[in-house]
Amino acid sequence: MYKLLFIIFLTVSCLNSSSAHYPINSLTKIQNTYSYAYIRVEGKFLSKKLKVKVDLGDSDEQIAEGEKLSEILTNKKSYAAILNYMSKIGYELINSFDLTDNYNGSGGTSGIIYVMKKAEE
Repeated sequence: MYKLLFIIFLTVSCLNSSSAHYPINSLTKIQNTYSYAYIRVEGKFLSKKLKVKVDLGDSDEQIAEGEKLSEILTNKKSYAAILNYMSKIGYELINSFDLTDNYNGSGGTSGIIYVMKKAEE
């Protein structure tokens, strides 16, 4: 009798511990895909305004959208204004790089490159 109860107890405990307990959200979690933007910002000659080139990709839609964003962001006077606009439309800053020029041993920063991402729906 004790052996039978012991076997039943072991069977129930093994089945209970072997069944995985996952939260409901982790089963239905969908991995996000991202769209990336490469934004080159340079100062205009003898001006405080900025020249912006946005690269979103190679497809015709991405090229058109990049040119549209370039037109909107060009002539802004602040690097932060560019980041704020891109943040408003859903982009998140990943990294930034300085553009440096070197002429006859003297160099300096001529602009910044922003790498940003946006979660696709």
